[in-house]
Amino acid sequence: MHHHFITELLGIKDSHVDVWDIREEESHFVAELFTKPRMQKCPFCGGRTKRIHGYRWQSIQGPAFTTKEVHISLWKRRYICAFCHRTFYEHLQMIDRYQRCMASVQTIAMKHAAVSSFRTAALVTVVTVNRVLRWFDRKELTSSKILPRVIAIDEFKGDADGERFQLNVVDVENRRIIDILPNRKVETIEKYLKSCDTGKVEMKWLWWIYLKRLNKPFEKHWAIP
Repeated sequence: MHHHFITELLGIKDSHVDVWDIREEESHFVAELFTKPRMQKCPFCGGRTKRIHGYRWQSIQGPAFTTKEVHISLWKRRYICAFCHRTFYEHLQMIDRYQRCMASVQTIAMKHAAVSSFRTAALVTVVTVNRVLRWFDRKELTSSKILPRVIAIDEFKGDADGERFQLNVVDVENRRIIDILPNRKVETIEKYLKSCDTGKVEMKWLWWIYLKRLNKPFEKHWAIP
């Protein structure tokens, strides 16, 4: 029960991962985990095998608790396929391939980045800002063409396709990003809103200073309550 509580606290959803040891050091916690053997599907030929080829320790950064980091040492297994004889490491939900941080750390960082800033997300998860930016660039954002009741459109400094600024389209009430527009041109906003179902929208928050500076008749097409 104690070990189950620790895996839940660390956000580990893999049922075959168990706790070997956990201890507190001066500046961080150390958690030693291991995986239990189970049937694996070969990623190369699709055959199923339970033959173990070897083991290795993998160092992983876990979620931070209070002011201390969690350093995870995972004793993971390498399997060999009985059909194609190729070796592969077991698949784990807790960490993506070629990553050194748990998937839960990335999830926490993206939640904070959505409602605050990349710097805040980095401070909360104890990683660098550049790492948060790389996670954000890899994340696929689903676009909702039916816009919610309250939306906000605001700019942020980026560097995509030669444009210095991009736009966030945000669901204010649910605090989530709906879409990202490639630039902050009024024509881009008009084209985007016309491509969406705005029947549910009751309130739009825009940056008025920018519209006035451009002297564009944006309000005539999209009234703002």
